[in-house]
Amino acid sequence: MTSFAYIHCKPDGTPFYVGKGALRRANYLGERNPHHQAVVNKYGKENVLIGMLECSTSAIAYELEKGLIKCLRSSGVNLTNFTDGGDGGLNPTPETRQRLSAAAKKRGVSEACRKACIASKKGKPLSDDQKNRQSIAMTGKIFTEEHKKNISISAKKRGMEKAHAALAAKRLQAKMDKLA
Repeated sequence: MTSFAYIHCKPDGTPFYVGKGALRRANYLGERNPHHQAVVNKYGKENVLIGMLECSTSAIAYELEKGLIKCLRSSGVNLTNFTDGGDGGLNPTPETRQRLSAAAKKRGVSEACRKACIASKKGKPLSDDQKNRQSIAMTGKIFTEEHKKNISISAKKRGMEKAHAALAAKRLQAKMDKLA
């Protein structure tokens, strides 16, 4: 997803807010702090000017946001930002994550969206951290390389390797029969 640093300006071009986010966040003027909302209400959403600077990474966009806020404030511009920037949305609290999760579950996800998400992730290798989280979720355990090796040795002793090879051969033969 492309990240932007953006500036909301009054109709005369005076900046009143600097932010970071995706295209949708930059163009959305609702649900901000009360000071921001007061300025938007005073001039009207249709009269607020929006300037956007596309950034190659989210980290660069955060740094640009901080730099713009610092520069504008040092120039005497009265911004509606409560902070010096670069801190929005980085580490939501566990309570916030639960609230967002509950809201998302209420909304539900369309089948088309679900299929698009699955398709976008296909073929991408998982990081070790992701593998460990999946392992814990599925089994409640983390399988270290040594543990995996021991499982493999044990399976070979029980003859599982031959059984799997025989099953794979059966499946391959069934596919060949279908094609013929």
